Amino acid sequence: MHRISSSYHARETLPDGRIVHIRAIRPDDREKLQEEFHKLSAASVRERFFNVKQDLTPKELTYFTEVDFSMHVALVAELECESRLHPVGVGRFVRNQENPDHSEFAITVSDKMHGQGIGKLLLRQLIHCARELGVQHLDASVLPQNARMTNLLHHTGLPLESKIEDGILTYTLAI
Repeated sequence: MHRISSSYHARETLPDGRIVHIRAIRPDDREKLQEEFHKLSAASVRERFFNVKQDLTPKELTYFTEVDFSMHVALVAELECESRLHPVGVGRFVRNQENPDHSEFAITVSDKMHGQGIGKLLLRQLIHCARELGVQHLDASVLPQNARMTNLLHHTGLPLESKIEDGILTYTLAI
C-alpha cells in the first residue's frame, strides 16, 4: 500500500510574500494542536465540527496527531516569522474504507489568518498527497454558511459537485 512520508514537507509562499511551511503532522504536535484549538472562535469551531465544543478530548488529539499517512493524512501549516515557525492551519483527509478512491477532507485555519491564502495552500498540498495515494475524489462536508470553504472549493478550477442532505452540504472535488 502506498503511503506519504511522515517527513513530508513543502515550502509555499503566500500572496503577500510570507513563507509557509507545510509538513506532516507528528504525535508531538498534540499540545500545539490543543493550544491552537483554544484560540479558535466559536464560529470556526462550529464550521469545522458542526457544533461548539470547548476542548479536544485525549482520544481526538491522538486521532488527529497519530496518523498512518496512507488511510489518514494530516498536514500542519506553519508561518515563518522572525526565524520561528508559528502554526496557522491544519488540513487532513481520511480515505473511505469502502471506496478508497474517495477521501473526506477538512481544513482549519487560525482565525487571525483567515483570507490570507493558508487554506488554498493546504488544499493544494492535500490534493498533491491524495493524488500520490491514488485518491480520485476529495469530499468535504460543509455547513451552508461556511462561505470560506465554499469559495475555496469553487476556485480550485477542478470539477466540483455538491449535494445537500440534512442541512449539510457535501462537495466532491474530482482531483
